[in-house]
Amino acid sequence: MLSADWTSWLRENLERGCTPDSLVQAMIAKCIDGDEAAQAVAQALTEIGIARTSTAPCWPDRFALRLANRATIGGRLMRVIARLERPAAVLLDNVLSARECDYLIAQSKKQMRPSTVVSPDTGEMAQIEARSSEGACFVRGHDETIAGIEARLAELMQVPVDHGEGLQVLRYRTGGEYRPHYDYFPPEQAGSARHLARGGQRTASLILYLNSPEAGGETIFPLAGAAFVPRCGSALYFAYCDGQGRLDTTSLHGGAPVAGGEKWIATKWVRQHPYG
Repeated sequence: MLSADWTSWLRENLERGCTPDSLVQAMIAKCIDGDEAAQAVAQALTEIGIARTSTAPCWPDRFALRLANRATIGGRLMRVIARLERPAAVLLDNVLSARECDYLIAQSKKQMRPSTVVSPDTGEMAQIEARSSEGACFVRGHDETIAGIEARLAELMQVPVDHGEGLQVLRYRTGGEYRPHYDYFPPEQAGSARHLARGGQRTASLILYLNSPEAGGETIFPLAGAAFVPRCGSALYFAYCDGQGRLDTTSLHGGAPVAGGEKWIATKWVRQHPYG
């Protein structure tokens, strides 16, 4: 339980415009557990949420990914399983075939490395306790199979292929998790500058589920009280930067601990401008 001083500090800084991510990082730097910090920020946001409702970004349809309940994209019939209004999120099935999922896993096993995150101070990549996974990165258009997948994802997300970063494939073993975080680069952090200079801000993420874990491993949105269960071939799209560059702090998300087996995912991040 945080002290009254910490609770007051959170409310004051949220009301003056500090991002939830920057406050979580500041609390972690003061030796507060990351999960406790994220929960405290979520609670503080809930308490002041009524006052913030009127200033919430108005998300254009492109960012909200307004699809019909089913659509044929890249030759595959995809169905919408669930939606969130805020953050703007859509869960779809049949985005990848079982063969494509197996292919990405097999190719990744040849080059797995411990996962890293962007240092808020320097922009360098660093390992942290909050992210217990290993992964492999592929340059855009790595081979014919991956290029085909990327073309389909670009059509699905309604963005040019060259606005997407290369696919990142991740493996979470039993107990592995990624505690709540943001995929966008916080503009107020010095370490974001070098990444924003290359393609601009990230606007959306697409998480591709490459297998179905035995238990756990949900993608969670703590500020929305939502959780999505991984299922092989399905994908979760969510947006957090609108056409005016405004960032949606309700996109705080994480990967819940895997309770049984392994979880394999591939992530595609989208930028404001061509990325290369």
